[in-house]
Amino acid sequence: MKTHRNRTIGLVLFATAAIFLAGYMLFHGYFDQGHFETKQIEWSSSRQVAVLAKRWDEQALGGLTYFVIVDNHPLTPKELKHAYHSNAVVFAAMSDCLHLHWDGPNRLSVACTGSYLNQEYIDVEKRQSGDVTIAYSNISPETAQTFHPK
Repeated sequence: MKTHRNRTIGLVLFATAAIFLAGYMLFHGYFDQGHFETKQIEWSSSRQVAVLAKRWDEQALGGLTYFVIVDNHPLTPKELKHAYHSNAVVFAAMSDCLHLHWDGPNRLSVACTGSYLNQEYIDVEKRQSGDVTIAYSNISPETAQTFHPK
């Protein structure tokens, strides 16, 4: 009787841990088969780096997204994937018109060059990342509230 109960408790604990682990991996990009590529890196005088990256996949309906991360080092493709599936993304859109530059040690400018980027193509548009203020040029001024990687 005690052996059966212990076995049942063990199976329940194992199943709970497996479900938790699978959920964690799903929402942190471990199953994302997309490709991640750095398109631009800009260092600030305060030794922070803004990274513009591209995510795409081979599927016909796959997501093509350009996104911006602010960190203290350039990110590897694996780090980009995990950052993409986190709250670290400060800007994300379906457009290749993006260009980054620092207007000061703690002010990053994200611009759409050659055109104007409408809100319908924007997934994330934050105004702040830690002590870095984000400014936008030729980008719709309305803030996207949520980010759901495709």
